[in-house]
Amino acid sequence: MKTRNIVIVGGDKRQKYLKEYLVEKGFTVNSYGLFDWDEDTDKLKGMIGEDSIVVLPLPATRNDKTIFMPFSKKEIFIDRLFSFLGRKNLVFGGIIKGELLSRLRESEIPFYDYYDQTFIEKNAVLTAFGALKIILEHIDFALPMGKYAVTGFGRVAKETVAVLKSLSCDVTVFARNPSQREDAIIKGCKAEPLTSLSQLSGDYDIIINTVPAHIIHEESIVNMKKECKIIELASAPFGLDFDLAQKHGIDVVKALGLPGKYTPKTAGEIIGKNISQREE
Repeated sequence: MKTRNIVIVGGDKRQKYLKEYLVEKGFTVNSYGLFDWDEDTDKLKGMIGEDSIVVLPLPATRNDKTIFMPFSKKEIFIDRLFSFLGRKNLVFGGIIKGELLSRLRESEIPFYDYYDQTFIEKNAVLTAFGALKIILEHIDFALPMGKYAVTGFGRVAKETVAVLKSLSCDVTVFARNPSQREDAIIKGCKAEPLTSLSQLSGDYDIIINTVPAHIIHEESIVNMKKECKIIELASAPFGLDFDLAQKHGIDVVKALGLPGKYTPKTAGEIIGKNISQREE
């Protein structure tokens, strides 16, 4: 299987290290729209052979129209990409959904979403380390001297809490589910119902949101210290209204795609291992 050409389309720093990893493993790898500023999609057409493996980024698309290519001057539309693909190709991608998913199924092109359970768990760990770096960049006190609130207690929240607790931080978890609050207490945190945040938000120096829904309401924002920072780790629609926070003088740090920004080598290698294990 290693004789099959691999073509990496788009992506961020993770794909740079993904390419290096796959080359080291003996694969023949080309890339388009990564760091080489390609402008002509005909170049991509020439790269993709009849049975090439095509690797899309994470996420594969952000707008359901074009492939995610933040380092390229040009965009490539999903329709254009599909004009180069056939049933003998194999497509890997992260968070394959919407139009891209529909087109793959309709075209009967085999595909695999590498954003699976194992990847999600590993990605949560990398996100937590990225969150720590952001916190350190935004505080002027020793890390254990602050008070931290974490909303939600899913994978990312648990890993973030684990990192903070390992550094002797005072952490309170705000979660709807009583079992999640019990779990947080077992892990050495304080725990409160999510509905209590509006009354208690003024106690914290850093509030880390992991819930992709508006759960930080105006009352919570009004009661926060003016020096408080909100670290937004959730995806859209996010945990709050950013304009509302700005109106009340609260600084929000939008922290999306942290593995790609702070640990791209490790993140790229995780993707590479996923792909190579299925192709060996």
